[in-house]
Amino acid sequence: MTKAQLRLYISLWRRQKVRIIAIAGPRKAGKDVLTDYILANYKGVRHLRIADAPMLIAKILGLEADRRIYHALFGVNKLLYPFIGESAYKRRVAHILDAEKPKLAIVEAIRTKEEYREFVEKRKGILIGIVAEPQLRYERAVFDSKRAKEKRDEGQMTFKEFVGHPKKETGEHSPIEREIQWILQRAHFIIKNDYKTKEPVYQATKEVLSQLGLKRK
Repeated sequence: MTKAQLRLYISLWRRQKVRIIAIAGPRKAGKDVLTDYILANYKGVRHLRIADAPMLIAKILGLEADRRIYHALFGVNKLLYPFIGESAYKRRVAHILDAEKPKLAIVEAIRTKEEYREFVEKRKGILIGIVAEPQLRYERAVFDSKRAKEKRDEGQMTFKEFVGHPKKETGEHSPIEREIQWILQRAHFIIKNDYKTKEPVYQATKEVLSQLGLKRK
């Protein structure tokens, strides 16, 4: 997309009754940092997370906050597809948007081509991608796991395990991570998070939202 095309796209986005900002990025790139900054500094933002449903299911079942469990619960989509013809978790977020019709909504974090087509192509959302180098994301995964005592599988993994293996389709080479990379290639904005502090991300986010015509509180 050229700069002129992006300006036109943003102009049309501003006129929509429901304006969507979709956020995408690989694990530990900083999606929460990006989202938290927007929620803290901009008014009237409805925050919707596609992963909320599987996380709630895990909580109801008394399961550990483990990435492997979340990935398994995303398999519910495949089980239900023959009956509803679409991703159940994507469908939930879409129904909330249709019912509430918020003026501005963040959809965090899109992970599949189907979610991209729903919230970016169909609903004409703005897609912001956030990225970081694998080594730094690995260090964040281990640190966050030990600090929060959650997702213990991440705290015990090695960097080699984090990166994974192409033939085994593990780690960064898993099908879901490959789809995230496909989505990032189509982002309207990319924010880099290769920093030790959050301030550069906050500044980059502020600049992007300024281009979208959003004013801080």
